[in-house]
This record gives sequence, structure tokens and C-alpha cells, in this order.
Amino acid sequence: MSIWSADNLFKLGAGLYSVKQQYDAGRDAEKAGRRNAARLEAETEETKRRTRREQRKRQSSLRARAAASGIKLSGSTKTFLDDYVEEDERQLSWLEESGKSQASILRKQGKEERRNAQYGSYGTFLRTAGSWLGS
Repeated sequence: MSIWSADNLFKLGAGLYSVKQQYDAGRDAEKAGRRNAARLEAETEETKRRTRREQRKRQSSLRARAAASGIKLSGSTKTFLDDYVEEDERQLSWLEESGKSQASILRKQGKEERRNAQYGSYGTFLRTAGSWLGS
């Protein structure tokens, strides 16, 4: 059978279409990884903003209670409040770093999926070409 027969040309076309589909799927996976990472970063920022607001409310409430009870904001009371504020800042920092780390992982997964799909497309291309030329 000739490599130019209708059957072989159909197989070649189908194989090349499959190559393109795999390659495009890899590109789309990388885009999705970047998009998901950006969403996660935005969600992290919003969570951080809301957490900061709640923390400031608690800190203000503690100061107001201390002042209302006549406790001076010095000595151990001030140290307690300062430690409280520092812990809140550590929590916000952890939240930010955690979000960045997770976003980085999503980006890397998207790149890995793209690379795997593209390598798969190269294999499909070689199998298609080999099959077409071998017929």
C-alpha cells in the first residue's frame, strides 16, 4: 500500500491532529496553573486583609478594656499587648508565605503538565511518522 493512499493519509491527519491536541492541552494546563495561582494569591491577600482587620479590632478591644479598668499600658501589660501584636504579625506573615508557596506549587504543576503533554505530543508525532513511512 502506498504512503499516499487515502487510508494512510487519513491516519497521518488523525495522528497530526492528536499531536496538536496534546501540545495545546499542555499549553492550556500551564495557563490554568498560572490562573489558579493568581486566584490563590488574590484570595490570600483578601484573607490577610480580613485577618488584619479582625486582629486590630481585638487589639483595640484589649487596650480599651485595659484602659477602662484603670490598668496603665506599661510594664507587663504593655509587654503582653506588644507580644500579642507581634504574634498577630507572625500569623499574617505565615499566611502570606503559605499563599506564595501554594501559588508557586500551582505554577510549577502547570509547567510540569505542559512539559509532559508536549513530550507526549513528540512521541505521538514520531509514532505517526513512523507508522506512515512504514506503510
